[in-house]
Amino acid sequence: MNMNISVSFRGRSGKAWDFQRVPKDAAWARSPGAVIFAAPDSFGWRIIRVMELTGRPHDLQPIWALAEAERYGATAVFLALEFDARERKCMVADIEEGFSPVFLNPREVPEAKESQRVPAATGLAA
Repeated sequence: MNMNISVSFRGRSGKAWDFQRVPKDAAWARSPGAVIFAAPDSFGWRIIRVMELTGRPHDLQPIWALAEAERYGATAVFLALEFDARERKCMVADIEEGFSPVFLNPREVPEAKESQRVPAATGLAA
C-alpha cells in the first residue's frame, strides 16, 4: 500500500491542493487541516467526503465521518495540514465545488433579515 504519497486535488478555482496519503489508523484526526476520504476509481480517486479538521485532540467527528465514508467504499485517507482556519474552509469548499463528493458538508445559511420578511396581514375585513 502506498502511504505518504503526495497527491494534488484541483478544486473549482483550478488551484492544486496538495495532500498526503496517510494510514487510516494514524493520528490524522488530531491534525489541523483538511481530509479527503476517497475510493479508487478507474480514473484515479472518487471523493466520498471532504472535511475540515480543527486539530482538537478528542474530536470524534472525523472518526465518525471516516466510518460513514467506508460504508460507501472509501479506502484511502488524504491529509493536508493547514493551521489557518479561513484557508481550511476555503480549501474544503473549493474541493467540494470542483468535485461531486458523495457527502457534502453543511453550509452556514444566513438567516433572513427582519427587513426582508413580509409582515403578516392582521385584521383583514371580509
